[in-house]
Amino acid sequence: MILDRARQSPQAIAFREKRNGAYADVPWSEVLPRIENIALGLLSAAHLSDGARVSIAGNTSLDWILVDIAAMSAGLQTVPIYTSLLPEEIAAMHAETRVELIVAENKEQLAKMRAIGKQMVIVVDPAGIDPADDWESLAAVETRGRERRTDLMPELERRNRLIRREDIATFSYTSGTTGLPKAVIQTHHNLLSMLENTKEDGLFSNRSRDAGLMLFLPLANAFGRFIALAGPFAGAPLVLSTVPTLPVDLGLARPGFFPGAPRIYEKMAAKLLTIVASLPPMKKRLFQWAIDVGKKTVPYVITGKPLPLSLRLEHALADKLVLSKVRAKIGMDRIAVLLSGSAPLRADVHELFLALGLLLIESYGMTEGCPGLTTNRPGAIRFGTVGQAFKGVTIHISGDGEILAKGPNITCGYVNRPEAMADAFDGEGWFHTGDLGTIDGEGFVRITGRKKELIKTNSGELIAPVKIEARLKTLPFIQEAMVIGENRGFCTCLFALDPDNLKDWSKREGFSHDPASPQVHRVLEKHVQEVNGSLPAHESIKSFRVLDAPMTIDGGELTTSLKVRRSVVQEKYRALIEEMYAG
Repeated sequence: MILDRARQSPQAIAFREKRNGAYADVPWSEVLPRIENIALGLLSAAHLSDGARVSIAGNTSLDWILVDIAAMSAGLQTVPIYTSLLPEEIAAMHAETRVELIVAENKEQLAKMRAIGKQMVIVVDPAGIDPADDWESLAAVETRGRERRTDLMPELERRNRLIRREDIATFSYTSGTTGLPKAVIQTHHNLLSMLENTKEDGLFSNRSRDAGLMLFLPLANAFGRFIALAGPFAGAPLVLSTVPTLPVDLGLARPGFFPGAPRIYEKMAAKLLTIVASLPPMKKRLFQWAIDVGKKTVPYVITGKPLPLSLRLEHALADKLVLSKVRAKIGMDRIAVLLSGSAPLRADVHELFLALGLLLIESYGMTEGCPGLTTNRPGAIRFGTVGQAFKGVTIHISGDGEILAKGPNITCGYVNRPEAMADAFDGEGWFHTGDLGTIDGEGFVRITGRKKELIKTNSGELIAPVKIEARLKTLPFIQEAMVIGENRGFCTCLFALDPDNLKDWSKREGFSHDPASPQVHRVLEKHVQEVNGSLPAHESIKSFRVLDAPMTIDGGELTTSLKVRRSVVQEKYRALIEEMYAG
């Protein structure tokens, strides 16, 4: 599919890459020879059998994507690896998927590979690495492929002809929220079906295609990988970025499509509101008026209905004076769609973006869905839901409330995990997502919790912590809220605070930004009381504690997809938890 796109439209822009501080267009005519040369070089780097596995450990970059495409075009199967993983974790993944060749981004990743074995490693950025016989640069691989093009091309073409839609394309690891990460088998059919099923959903419109799809998510993540494939499939440039440079890159690139986890949108919203709070009174009132007008349009936007004349005129003025300027300021003046996935999206954040004139759409999926199962659509958005099933996907709610799914994009299973297979697939072929939810009469799915994360109190009450945590996290400086109560008489909560948002908030309020300060405690206490007012008595939070640091991937509290590892947090902060239940 990708190579066909490159050959049919050689002058079309494939990527937008930042070079010397500015974005440059990279046409297919520039990258197609690179893809072919890398593929030829990979075949000459080792004696790789048909369908051999190649791991790629690196951050999102043009080289990562080209290696991935090159490997798959040669009939090789790729194993994306998160850069944050420890050597022993990588070793387990390599052993499970029987990796034969390794591609590593830099010196740091090479050191991990050297710690786990003696396999040959191809290094994308060899800066600072001494010459040795256990690695070679990607540039050398590419050069060798170009030099040996004549004699190796027949072999590349042979392997390419052997590829069938039902063949394995890649192994994508789950984040391991509730256990060890699992290698999800993703075939070419799974990936293509997902892409084909998005055609009619309005996610990739002409407007989003023209300005490009922003890609900064990790490519070891199924969501990021989907965007990387969606660009070529939809004929849209991929605008490459990284999380640290994202605010600057948005202003430079002004993309048409932006995907992200809810935390990204929450941080953007918090930053915007902090800036507004520091404005002179007149400008602050003007902004608030414009946002209020924008909020009046939301019921019409989410249902695809035209605005009444009076509101249309008022909104045109608010947009001209304020809203369009805000969108331009944050680099989103060309955005057609913002896509949110991987965790629940806060309703207040969702409403704010819609009020700004930014179409923020919430979707739902997982690695096993490659990755999508449901999505809201332009003109068909329901707050608090993850939308309706993608075309080709069927959703069913089991007797105990679990969301089940069938569809051509759903994996056939896991590598070497018979127990996981038995848990995930039943005799009728339904995939058991592990999520609890409901479906309304129009097919909109609402997620109410995670089956394995249900809390059972010592009185036998079942509590879904996710919905409580979503309400607790509405304060902008709360990074994570984790409800505890398993086999206990009441529920408590651990809060992790976002240092940047806390600093902005405390500066605005004139308080200390120390998480342990009395002012922060009083605000949290009041917030918990307000949330408790909307909860049944057995779900209310009776006590809470604030962690002394945010939850992180490196600290082990978060998965690589930024989900909380509850068991790790409970063990790490056992003393703090017991303190809440003492006496």
